[in-house]
Order: sequence, then structure tokens, then C-alpha cells
Amino acid sequence: MARADLLALIETYIGPERMAATAAALDDAPVRPFEAPPRIAAILFASRSGSSYAGRLLANTLYFRQVGENFAPDQLAAISKRRSLPDCHSAAQWMIGHRGTPEAFAYKAGFSVLAAAAHLGFLDQTLERTRFILLRRRDRVAQAVSLTRAELSGRFHSNQNDGRPVSRSDYDGDHIARNLDRIDRNERDLADFVTRTGKEAPTVYYEDICADPAAFVGLVCGLLDLPAPEAPATDVDLEILRDAISEKWSARFREDRPERAKP
Repeated sequence: MARADLLALIETYIGPERMAATAAALDDAPVRPFEAPPRIAAILFASRSGSSYAGRLLANTLYFRQVGENFAPDQLAAISKRRSLPDCHSAAQWMIGHRGTPEAFAYKAGFSVLAAAAHLGFLDQTLERTRFILLRRRDRVAQAVSLTRAELSGRFHSNQNDGRPVSRSDYDGDHIARNLDRIDRNERDLADFVTRTGKEAPTVYYEDICADPAAFVGLVCGLLDLPAPEAPATDVDLEILRDAISEKWSARFREDRPERAKP
């Protein structure tokens, strides 16, 4: 699938304004060939679906150094500045070389990262050898509550501090419902994107990964034709942000809107 076709496809999901904003954030970096390992994995996810946990499990293997949103424009800009690189394309190449290994490279992506990877030319250059994985969460209400709380507090990751404390009284059922719709739409669109690129992708669930992390690592290694570690390390040094307030919000939302609480 050509770069122009991928850009046009992604634009159908996020619109021309976001596509233009992504290009601008990349400073219209030149399109050049990338040097990349023979195996590429892309974890596609909606916010708060456990992608940090999944990425760190993979990074514990010998095949990946760091699995993140490696083509996010803000990350590329930061790497470009920190490493005195000439442009975002060079920063992306640095990501591939330093966060992957000679055997494989993996990254996490929603549509913003996919758009950046497409603008840079990485997506079309590696599409044939890319294996997509659709990451989801069975408990959609808990996911929507987590996203709502992150937006209110400004804390999206355990290594961040709260922008402001959040209490039980901050509960907002409409906000949670909007985020539930957003998660549903993103997951539906990501699955459609994979299909329209002519690829297939297994769907994995955060709860199943937590129950059997070795099985998840084995699945991804199998997709990439890599030997699975016999006993992959499962310590990922992440703090679970869910607490009593999250549980109370989830319970209240299920009680107030039982029709929205169905899987």
C-alpha cells in the first residue's frame, strides 16, 4: 500500500485538520528510506487499555529495548533536540536503532502515531513485514473511568504527578459515557484500518495479559517467528493507578447507566 494511500486512509478516521497538524508537528520532515530490522510489531490501542504494561513485557525480552509510542511527534521532536539531529526523520531512525534490536522493532500506536509513521514514510516501507496486534480491555467501563480520571487529574502514567487531586465528588457520568463512546469508536476504526490495509491482527485483552503475561509474550514472538522465552520476566515497574475512587465511579456508572455497562 503506497504512502499516499495510507495517508488518505488514516485521514478518513481522524480528518484533514489532524492530519495537517501531524505533518506540521513533524516539521514536514523529508521522506527517506528507513533502516529497520526484518520484524516489526505494532500494538494498536485505545487510551487506557494497558499498552504500557504490554509494551514493557515485550521490552523484557531480548528482541526489543523499549516499546512505546516511538513515532509520536512530541517524542521525535524531543529526541531530535536532545540528540542534535537534523529532523524528525532522523529522530525516528534513532528510535528504531536504539529502541529495537537487529532482530525486531515494536511500537505502540493510536491514530496519531499511525499518522506520523505514515507521514514519515515508515508505515508504507515496512507494512509488508509488520504484524499488527489489537489491544483491548474487557472492562470498558473501568477503561472509560480511567481515561476520565486521567483527563481530570492530568496524570496519564504512574511516573507523572497529579495536576490536581480527584475525589469521589468529581464523578461525571456524561464525561465517562463520552469516553466510552470514544473508546468504542477508536477500537472499531483501528480494526477497520487493519482490514483495509489487507492485514490481519489478533485481538488481545489486557485482563488476559495480566492473567498470563508469558502467553502474551509468546503470542507476539510467534507472530514474528521468534523463539519465545521460556520464562519471560514479568516485573515491569509500573504502579496501578486504579484505586477506591475508580471503583466507586465504576460502580456508580454501572448503576446509573446499566445499558452502557454491557460488554
